Amino acid sequence: MKHVDGIPHLELVEPERVLFHEHPERRRTERLMERLRAEGLLRNPPVVARARDERYVLLDGANRVSALRELGYSHVPVQVVDYGGAGVQLEGWHHLLLEGRALDLRAQYESIPGVAVQAVPVEDLPDVLALRRAFAVLVDDQVGPLALYPVGGRVELYEWMGVIERVVAAYEGKSRLERIKVADYANLPDVFRTVEHQLVLVPTLAKAELLALVENGVMIPTGLTRHLISGRALGLNLDLAFLRELNTADEKVRHLKGFLEELEIRGRIRFYEESLFIMNE
Repeated sequence: MKHVDGIPHLELVEPERVLFHEHPERRRTERLMERLRAEGLLRNPPVVARARDERYVLLDGANRVSALRELGYSHVPVQVVDYGGAGVQLEGWHHLLLEGRALDLRAQYESIPGVAVQAVPVEDLPDVLALRRAFAVLVDDQVGPLALYPVGGRVELYEWMGVIERVVAAYEGKSRLERIKVADYANLPDVFRTVEHQLVLVPTLAKAELLALVENGVMIPTGLTRHLISGRALGLNLDLAFLRELNTADEKVRHLKGFLEELEIRGRIRFYEESLFIMNE
């Protein structure tokens, strides 16, 4: 679909043409399915980038695409962005575990083949993470940061993903988890300094590495990647009934095009340049 300059580029894509880079969260997918059954509205379109073979790499919206696919929708309305452009940046999340200490993660991580768990000074954390000298770092306020170093001395991409799968599996579904950013590793969030909490710090992937993983069929654990996308489309509130009511793909594409044109004609599309907080999301 040819898009109008200055508004987001939205397309209809068959679910099987969408390549996931991370595992969806089952509980969030089920909640979305319940809401979609009740409302039939897609509030925020998933964001994708074009792959080499007429498929699309999913950047954000794994649970939305999973929900739409499981509900049997023929197409997924997506926003298509230029992954190579400066308007898309890839950053990461760290995981704050609200009952982490009860899991004895250190012992579990020491049992991972090819991993050496060693103390690391707080002042070294920025370099350890930015230069990817470790697979991950476990921060326990009682003993300090513990880096999961590679026994071979170098973190290779696919070995790293295998280790990260085991790192996250040790607490996923076993502790309440919050995704957080850490700007200053010497001053961790106050909420971290309680009896139960632990923190798992993970280095950030590069965009080229993410594409390489997707093209080779490798998915990473959920909640580690964070894409910053300039011009992201929010509040679409698209009634999905047309995907079931119309018979052909061309009819469905024309419907979406007409919906977007109507929004533009009525002045319902707004671009906000300033940063903002979405409260109670």
